[in-house]
Amino acid sequence: MKVKTRVDNRAFRDFYADPAKRHQVHYGFAHRFLPHYVHKNPYGFFAYLFRPDMPGGAIEPTVFIHTRWTMFEETAKLIPIEGDPINGGMVCRQVTELSMSIHVVADKPVTLVQMPSPEKPGEAYFVAAALLASPADPKSWPPDLGARVFTLESLHVEMYPDLPDAGQRGVFCEWMKNGEHRNFGFKIRAEREAVLDSVARALLAPDAPAVAGYTPTKGIFISGGRGLP
Repeated sequence: MKVKTRVDNRAFRDFYADPAKRHQVHYGFAHRFLPHYVHKNPYGFFAYLFRPDMPGGAIEPTVFIHTRWTMFEETAKLIPIEGDPINGGMVCRQVTELSMSIHVVADKPVTLVQMPSPEKPGEAYFVAAALLASPADPKSWPPDLGARVFTLESLHVEMYPDLPDAGQRGVFCEWMKNGEHRNFGFKIRAEREAVLDSVARALLAPDAPAVAGYTPTKGIFISGGRGLP
C-alpha cells in the first residue's frame, strides 16, 4: 500500500522561531545525535550511502540526512512519532539549509553534512564522518568497522580581535566514540573544501594530539533534555 507523503520544506528558523530553542536543536543534531548515530553503527550509516547493491540502491545523501533529521526530532520529542502513517499519511520535514554530500578523502569514505548557518558560538558549520575502511569494495566491509566524526564549530568572534574574518572561520574538532570532544585548535574557513582538507589531515595523522578536550554530560541537548542516553 502506498503511503501518502507531504513534504514540509522550510528554513530552519521557520521550524524553530525561538532563538534559544533553535540553538538547542542545532547543537543537539550536530553535536549529540549525529556523532552518536554514526559511532553506534558506522557500517550501517555508510552502507545506506555507498552500497548500490542495498535493497532500493544507495540513498541520495540529502534525502538520507533529511530522514535522519526527522528521526532526531522524534527521538528528542520535538515532534510526535507518526501514529498511523498508512491511513493518516506522513509529513516529511525538510530543513532547506540542511544538506549532505559524499566523498572519498585520504582513501576513506566520507560524508559531509552542511548545517544551517550558525548563529551562536559552538554551533557547527559542518559535520563530517569518515569510515575507517577502503571505499574500493563496500560489499566487502566487515560489520564491526570504526568511524571518526569531525565538526567545524563557529568561533567566539570577540576572542579573536586580530582575526578579521573570524565570523567566517571555525575551529576543527572531533567527537570520539566514548563521548569525548577533542579540539585540534586550528581555525579554518567555513568552506567545504577547507573542511575536507582538514579531514584528510586528521585521517593521515590519526595520532595527532588535540589541544583541548572534555566529555560533556550525556543527553541529546546541551543540558537536561530527553533523548539519547
